[in-house]
Amino acid sequence: MRFQGTESPIELTIGFPLPGFGGNATSKMATSKERLYCYVDETGQDAGTQFFAVVAVVSAEGQDRLRRKLEEIEDAAGTGHRKWHKSRSERRLRYLAIMLEAKLLPGQIFFGTYRKPTPYFFPFVETIEGDIKARASGSFTARVCIDGIDRQKAAELTNALRDRGVSLEMVRGRRDESEPLIRLADMWAGCIRAARLGARAESTILQSALDSGHVVDLRS
Repeated sequence: MRFQGTESPIELTIGFPLPGFGGNATSKMATSKERLYCYVDETGQDAGTQFFAVVAVVSAEGQDRLRRKLEEIEDAAGTGHRKWHKSRSERRLRYLAIMLEAKLLPGQIFFGTYRKPTPYFFPFVETIEGDIKARASGSFTARVCIDGIDRQKAAELTNALRDRGVSLEMVRGRRDESEPLIRLADMWAGCIRAARLGARAESTILQSALDSGHVVDLRS
């Protein structure tokens, strides 16, 4: 889902300070850091729900290989490049079912739900910080792509993350129409929304994903 009045997602590269290296260990540890990639989408800005949900997909694997696999799943499910609200119900459910059957990105899809009203950036800050720390092992740097956030809000989010002790290295934009991993985050955001609103099929597939550990609820 896009932020109102925005064109494209924003990428943030995040590094956490390491003991013994001062406030920024990026230049000193660049060759040994694990690189993580985080793709974020949300649902709940509208008045149709009483909650706000943020989904983040975090991976250290080859991104091009993951994109190809996700595009194969999109073709098999019939969703194509369409996001949740533009896809037919049976096709988007088939997309999630195929992904779970393929065991793609197990334990690397995180989400948090928050009852509204909630401070605007809190769900993003908590979810991004929580999922990256849960996925990281040792020294790392993470590149974060957030669907539909403009540069001003990206700067504000950068400051909010820094207030939580997260060191940001750079901020840049990228179009989401060509990013299957953003569409994956969007599909799970749509499923979580529908499940929380009582939809039976979405509740079943979400519970299956939670029970298997494929999807992780950061606030459970």
